[in-house]
Amino acid sequence: MKALILALALGLTGANAPSPKQEATVAGQYCGRLWSSGALVQVETDFTVESDGRLSGTYRFADYGGMTPGTLAEAAPVTGLAHTLDWQDKYGSGKLSITFKPDYSGFTGTWQDRTRTPNELWDGVRC
Repeated sequence: MKALILALALGLTGANAPSPKQEATVAGQYCGRLWSSGALVQVETDFTVESDGRLSGTYRFADYGGMTPGTLAEAAPVTGLAHTLDWQDKYGSGKLSITFKPDYSGFTGTWQDRTRTPNELWDGVRC
């Protein structure tokens, strides 16, 4: 009986909370959409946290029947949910400004090229 009461008490007090390895992190793969050439296309965005705290990553977006790859890099580490990264692919380079959900289950953002226009959609959810 004591074991049952202890098990119930531990369950109610949060003893089943995630371990530090299970806590939310920005690192991982996100599936979403971005605006490209006048249409919303599929994009897979992968984020990594560097040893100094900067975000980096890669992406692949649907492009004329194939997938075009690109890279992402944050200039300096940022705390919080909002990040600005440099993107680069075969079409050029620019800025990606994103804000993650507090649990890192997804992000919303906009991208622009070096001319600073336009601000186009880029989003993703864990996949």
